[in-house]
Amino acid sequence: MPRTTRTAARHVHAVLAAAVSNPALLEHLRQRAGRGEDDTATFDLERIRLFAGLAVKVRQNDVRLSLPLTFKLLDRLKISIPLFAAYSKPAAALRQANKNMRSDKIESISCFLEGWLHVNDPAQALVRDILHHERALLVLNGNRATFLAEDRDRHTARAAAAVRPESIPRPAPGLTFHEMSCDPLALERMIRSPTGDLSTLRRGPFYYAYCWDKGQSSISTKEIDELGHVLINLASGRRSVARLVEILRQAGVALTGAQLCDATQNLVDHGILILVDRRSRQTRGRSAIGSGR
Repeated sequence: MPRTTRTAARHVHAVLAAAVSNPALLEHLRQRAGRGEDDTATFDLERIRLFAGLAVKVRQNDVRLSLPLTFKLLDRLKISIPLFAAYSKPAAALRQANKNMRSDKIESISCFLEGWLHVNDPAQALVRDILHHERALLVLNGNRATFLAEDRDRHTARAAAAVRPESIPRPAPGLTFHEMSCDPLALERMIRSPTGDLSTLRRGPFYYAYCWDKGQSSISTKEIDELGHVLINLASGRRSVARLVEILRQAGVALTGAQLCDATQNLVDHGILILVDRRSRQTRGRSAIGSGR
């Protein structure tokens, strides 16, 4: 091979390697190609972009261990490589900021996914569903030791308090809740099964709450109705049930105080809401870890 050819080949390889590891350089080359500059004609930039996406995906193996169903569904839908190609810049920024903890990487890719997915696409909406499902379970599992310790420290079991108009509800400790486009438990079974047919899933909206079940000392995933979902959103620990009735009526939802007391009681009985002690304004338990929609 002539020396000039070897030099040119080394230059091409160097540019390829740099483009794969540097998303800013790759974007610069793509912009030059868009302007028709001749020196970019040597490269198939779209292939390089997708190969760079594969490299980014490989670097997320620790995240895959925490969100295996999300990654599996991305692969099944054949959108994982385009996703990680698009995610190359945020991933590089995370590395440059030395945010290498798994929790940082999970938060980053989750936030990116929320914006990247087309939720009006039924298939991509499933990715959002399973991501919310896995993250909710991940948070609760991360706090399992705390919940178990609290269960051991509880000397006597108390029955759920009766809900009255003056009662002030708030989310239970560790509660997370989401609106889904399908039943996430059925979706999980479909993804785990090699023969699962996603097209057979019944589509939503569905509403699910994730919390610690004190009676069973385990994580609980409960389907709730739309009113329950609304109540969790409104139950801030500052408003009484009577005040929630007024708020709902102003929004065009006509419920009596007795009806809303019953609906709130159902959520309290299932450990989804707890009642604030009006005398001390302190909850019977710790504040909720987080919530979602």
